[in-house]
Amino acid sequence: GVTCKQVGVPLFAKDNPNSSISDCVDPPDKINLVGYTPTSDAMLQSALVDLDVRTIGTLIEMEAFQTAFDVYSMGRFTRDDDNDYGYVSVKDTAIDYTNVDNMIAQDFANQFGKNFVDDTITASIMGTDDYSDMSPRARRVIAEATMVLILLHQYAIDAMLTGIDYCNKGDQDTYWWDDAVASLIGWAEGTDAGGSTSNGYLFYNIAQYLCRVSGTCNIAGDSEVNRQMMVALTEGKNDLLALKCDSAETYMKDVEVLLDTILVDLVAYYAEQLDDDPSDENNVAHGYIVATSLIPIMEKVSQEAANSIQLNMGKLGVTPMVDGKNVVLLALKTYVSAQNINCDLL
Repeated sequence: GVTCKQVGVPLFAKDNPNSSISDCVDPPDKINLVGYTPTSDAMLQSALVDLDVRTIGTLIEMEAFQTAFDVYSMGRFTRDDDNDYGYVSVKDTAIDYTNVDNMIAQDFANQFGKNFVDDTITASIMGTDDYSDMSPRARRVIAEATMVLILLHQYAIDAMLTGIDYCNKGDQDTYWWDDAVASLIGWAEGTDAGGSTSNGYLFYNIAQYLCRVSGTCNIAGDSEVNRQMMVALTEGKNDLLALKCDSAETYMKDVEVLLDTILVDLVAYYAEQLDDDPSDENNVAHGYIVATSLIPIMEKVSQEAANSIQLNMGKLGVTPMVDGKNVVLLALKTYVSAQNINCDLL
């Protein structure tokens, strides 16, 4: 995320035309991510958000809380559109949902309040409100998971909708669509199809992790959910270039279902973890945010199922899994059936 303009040129090299120091060369903005090739320059500047997420989490665990908040508020790696000195902070993203058709953002605002995401990240960083008694490690879990599962999920949908709006106006620019892809994958996954085996922090990496621990990866060792999602994202981009706006919207809806699939699988995973050990603070923190990321979406389908998830996983300060994992899994099954989620992907 560091540009040549930020680094500058050493004075002794600047004043010596015969210096052997190579000229600084900025990396290309049009990088591809896990095989997705952008047509705009949005990818690099947006994909670096994963490094900001990781930096914030690391600083929380180091108990450098004010520094973590500064990175959250002002940015560290993500850059502005002209690749200059400015940064786009994670906090900017948390408070900047502009598309009126972003129903996921509206569902969260209706359920928890308009500022829920920003308030949760801020409180978990600074150790206030519901997180005042949590260890720095558990607060890191809350902050990182909120940024990845809720904030960047909502932002990606917002960006895709904005790209479709431009398409409907006759604009072939895929900037916003590429921005959405970057927000779901992140820079650390690299360029190779299937992503990194050891890096990655965002939604894409979660699906890779879940397929590995459950033994459901495809023959190439990749998450089938991710494979289908990358196809939908690529085809959606191609449709925008061809001004096939309705088709692009269909692919966006496919991506939404696949993201829901990942969330369902993740809730089930932490239900298992908490059922085995409901006292593990990190699992409690994970379970709480994972459940919270799905509850507002579930409520539109089944209030009863959403209530079961909230009672067993979506509350802090009480013993989780009071009804046992089977009740949670049954609630998830109700949602999966209603949403026509492909069970073979779970």
